[in-house]
Amino acid sequence: MPSWPTAFERAPRFSAMPRLRRPSLTVVVSLLVATAFLLGGWVWLRDSSLVAVENVTVTGASGLGAPAVRSSLTGAAQQMTTLNVDRSALNAAVARFPLVKGISVKTSFPHGMAIVVHERRPVAALVGPGGTLAVAADGVILTGTPSSNLPVIPVTSLVRGKRVADGATASEVNLIALAPQRLRGEVTEVTTRDQGLVATLRGGLLLRFGDSNRLAAKWVAAERVLQDPQAAGAGYIDLSIPERPASGVLTTDASAEPAEQ
Repeated sequence: MPSWPTAFERAPRFSAMPRLRRPSLTVVVSLLVATAFLLGGWVWLRDSSLVAVENVTVTGASGLGAPAVRSSLTGAAQQMTTLNVDRSALNAAVARFPLVKGISVKTSFPHGMAIVVHERRPVAALVGPGGTLAVAADGVILTGTPSSNLPVIPVTSLVRGKRVADGATASEVNLIALAPQRLRGEVTEVTTRDQGLVATLRGGLLLRFGDSNRLAAKWVAAERVLQDPQAAGAGYIDLSIPERPASGVLTTDASAEPAEQ
């Protein structure tokens, strides 16, 4: 019988890795000094006059308040450098202008800064005792903004704050804000009635939306029905269930004869 080995053969030894030498104290100190020097130099350069903002261009601002917006942004920008832009200071410079929704900033080394103003656009006019106020899609009141040719939202009292707070009025603003651009220009008034949210189009056609849920889908259904020749002559379109819109004729006693589409 063959004899079995009495012990496993030892695996070959790998050659020992060379031990790394510890850097000397002089090298460590030199590296620390160089790092501190570079960091200090960067901090000095970042805020130095060598990169101070001198040439500011502001675009996107329009209307009566545009000069004040440009002046405020330019003044704030010229306190900065192209390597150290304080976005919070720029936002604070235009916080008092409700038309300004936001800004975009781009620097051009060494002295240039370009600022693009993104404005809120009025979508409706709040009409109540004492006057008219334009309102943006997010409910911000645009004081001083012309409101002619905008859809009217009747209110019992004009908003005194910076934003629409009343829930019903906020839903009416949201309704017109979600309207497709083509149809928004046809809306003359938005109100809340027994049927819920109602938009009146030029010519008197009523779009009944019901509650404030799924408004985007209801606008899509409205577009589809309005393109259907069978809807011609209708007095109202019921969009409360967007999958099953219905149109009908308004009678003199305000009743309606529905005709499902």
